[in-house]
Amino acid sequence: MHKFFLILFFISFQFYGQSSSEIAEIYLVKSEEQLQQKELTKALVYFDKAKNLLGNESTAKMEEIGTMIYFQLENYPVAKEHAKKYFDLTTEKGTERYNEVLYLYVDIEEKIEAENKIKAELLAAELLRKKEAHRIDSLTTVWYAKFSELSVIADTIYSFDKNGVAVFKNDKGFYGVINDLGSVLVNPGTYADFYHYDGKVVLMEGAKGQSSKVTVYKTNTKEETPLPQVSNFNVLSTNYGKVMLPRENNLIVTYPNNSKKVLVYDIDAKGYKSNSKLITYYEYWKDHNVIKKFNKENQIKIDKEYLNFGGDLGGFSVFYNEDDSLFGFISLGGNIVSSGQYQYLGTLSNGALEAISTEGTSIWLNQQGRTIQKPIDKNGIYKGTTVLIKTDSKYQFVNEKNEIIKDGASLVSLDEFLKMH
Repeated sequence: MHKFFLILFFISFQFYGQSSSEIAEIYLVKSEEQLQQKELTKALVYFDKAKNLLGNESTAKMEEIGTMIYFQLENYPVAKEHAKKYFDLTTEKGTERYNEVLYLYVDIEEKIEAENKIKAELLAAELLRKKEAHRIDSLTTVWYAKFSELSVIADTIYSFDKNGVAVFKNDKGFYGVINDLGSVLVNPGTYADFYHYDGKVVLMEGAKGQSSKVTVYKTNTKEETPLPQVSNFNVLSTNYGKVMLPRENNLIVTYPNNSKKVLVYDIDAKGYKSNSKLITYYEYWKDHNVIKKFNKENQIKIDKEYLNFGGDLGGFSVFYNEDDSLFGFISLGGNIVSSGQYQYLGTLSNGALEAISTEGTSIWLNQQGRTIQKPIDKNGIYKGTTVLIKTDSKYQFVNEKNEIIKDGASLVSLDEFLKMH
């Protein structure tokens, strides 16, 4: 009985083994038919079925068909593997069929070589692209670092005057002076207010109307002049009080607190304005019945009481009553401007002076004390070529060559920079 089952198992194994080979052969025939009809997808399906039935076994026929299918599918590496197996399995060397596969193998090698060449070229191009991208990224990083270095941090840069000088406000709200080449001429420090008029910049430190430090910058000569400490002028004064606009005659007029003298500073002479002609004024006024008398204490009398001299503004002089209240101002020609109209006068230059009314309004007067139109600002019109570009809280100074400039250094545009390097 045991022998019977062994014989039956052997016969069954042999039957099914032959059936798998035969069925695989049929699938290969069908695959070849579909291949001839250019139905590559169907050909591959039948080929795979035959391959699955044979398992690890193979035949020359199957490898031949596999070579042809994968060649037409343009999967040349797989086609090559099938061709190599065909050469190992075939017994038909030298036949026409063998030579066809051999010819096809040569085509496969050429295709693979061509593909490898394209891959190599693509790889080289990709490496070159990455190298170029890295180069551009590196140069761009360098450019932006230089760009940042040549930028001026500022909240606002005001208009340039005819000398190419402007006031700028930094990111902390303080004011400084800069030129159209991007060079800072006066650092902002803690200057909280400014004037820019008649070719001069006045920088003031401290609360408005209570400046504790005043610096004047002449834009034509690029000369910086700090006014002496206000206590040097009057020991009781702690600030310069009202500071008037700078004028072309280079006199700066301020009204210090706790003082009955007006501070008039000559920035050219680097000293307080001289009162050497005062007696001449008094004599002229007396001769023309502007005043009744004057004395050695620099007092004048118009009515009953004496008035105390408060300073020569250059064009007008200031006088205070005996109770230290402001009387008013008298021009060199004897014209009187009362304190009921104006609380502050500036210096007279080119026939005009700034006046601040009792309501705080800025008005312009002539030497007779009559109101006039505001004179032309001698700052002039900027005719340079620098253009300002603001990005966030930074400014770039761009010249006519489209270069960013600052402190004598320059930087071409990013496109030009990349071309140059």
